[in-house]
Amino acid sequence: AEHIGVEHLSSYLKSKGHQVDLIFDPGLGNNFFLNLPFLNKFISDELLVKRARKFNPDIIAFSCITNSYSVIKKVAKKLKKALNVPIIIGGIHPTSVPEDVIKEDCFDILCVGEGEEAFAELLEGMEKKQDIGAIKNLWVKDKNGEIHKNELRPLLKDLDKMPFADKSIFYQYGVINSRIMVMTGRGCPFQCTFCVNSFKKGLYPGQSYLRRRSVDNVIEELIALKNKYKPKAFRFEDDTFTYDLNWLKEFRPKYLKSINLPFHCYVTPSTAADGILEEIKLAGCQSVSMGVQSGDQQIRTKILKRHHTDEDIIAAAERIKKYKLKLISEFIFGFPTETPKEMWKSLELNGKLKAYNTASFIFYPFPKTELAEYCLKNGYLSEEKYELIKQGYGSYHLTCLLEHPYEDDVYKFNSILPVYNKAPKILKPFLRKILKMKYGIIHKFIYLFSIPLIDFDEFLIRIIDMPKMIIKTRKILNS
Repeated sequence: AEHIGVEHLSSYLKSKGHQVDLIFDPGLGNNFFLNLPFLNKFISDELLVKRARKFNPDIIAFSCITNSYSVIKKVAKKLKKALNVPIIIGGIHPTSVPEDVIKEDCFDILCVGEGEEAFAELLEGMEKKQDIGAIKNLWVKDKNGEIHKNELRPLLKDLDKMPFADKSIFYQYGVINSRIMVMTGRGCPFQCTFCVNSFKKGLYPGQSYLRRRSVDNVIEELIALKNKYKPKAFRFEDDTFTYDLNWLKEFRPKYLKSINLPFHCYVTPSTAADGILEEIKLAGCQSVSMGVQSGDQQIRTKILKRHHTDEDIIAAAERIKKYKLKLISEFIFGFPTETPKEMWKSLELNGKLKAYNTASFIFYPFPKTELAEYCLKNGYLSEEKYELIKQGYGSYHLTCLLEHPYEDDVYKFNSILPVYNKAPKILKPFLRKILKMKYGIIHKFIYLFSIPLIDFDEFLIRIIDMPKMIIKTRKILNS
């Protein structure tokens, strides 16, 4: 999929007069859902290096989430050896554990927090052959190996002043076709303990972490995207697209007049209110994702700091269906203290929601999040496993990393929930029996079958678009 953060970096740097190109690996062999190494032969690391050599860059940049870090580090080492140019890495993973990342020989510079202004200042300094060791947001290795750790600059306040995301760098690879991803703001007002936002927010005390572009600015971008790429739909990736009713009231008529395409967005049980749902439905929304995370209220409130009752969640789902919106519910298994009894509650609660699709995940203790620190402190997460996480090991679809007494149950429930949600009534006793069996091949088979049921519409788009993406990617990398 496209990476909106990379697109914003590209557009900002281009606005400052720099040339930018993208080296794209679609991750066929390891896409967090499946690990199929034999597919890596279609897009090899050698092809990525070949593409980089052709562009002949002055600097190479990576944006990194935790689960992609091990792959990024491997590719960075090959690029460093082949091109011997500075490499900078940014994103949530190096922001969370900068000490662990910057010590790698393949990384010369590390960006903590937002990267646009820092990266542009870095390139200006390199062009003018100035000292780059004191640029805010950056950790910089000098020639002697000493690391200069600089303070954070304030968050960007006025997002309307930023250029629109550069979709062209992904479009050339066939990534952008029938559906385009857009973000209308940055940040999140909530304090969910398992989410990286709970850590990122703490980096900026006293600042407004939640920021939103004006409606007119968003519509201007959507018009440009509609005219240039002719999409059939949009997908708003904001954690809080539905957070502000007044913003939506202004957005709806302008979107209908200028765009009038179906879209998907995210809601929470608290934002899935009648007024908000009415606005997005009238604007053209077809489906929403809603995080429930656990069917047990004690886990939600005490462990996750999500203060919704079962009744709140069920009522939100009923309102969503009242407005004829498809609901994709989201659950996570493997939280500390969670027992099979509480996992059953997730199945039962999801049954009451009558979701169109259900996304199921395994709890992944992202570094420096409140819940990861809790697990480490209370013996649910070993130091050894935490070190593996900091090296990018595992996936929130495939790996239970806690010292969990019910690890088998975590894998079983994660495999079966999406299928159980869509199964006809006659099959549910059979699936309940499978849940009581020891984890094995049958659960793994059901997991494979469940992948399309996590979000069938999105799955269908990706399957249809994938052949074109592979062909275009190989053509560009081989050129």
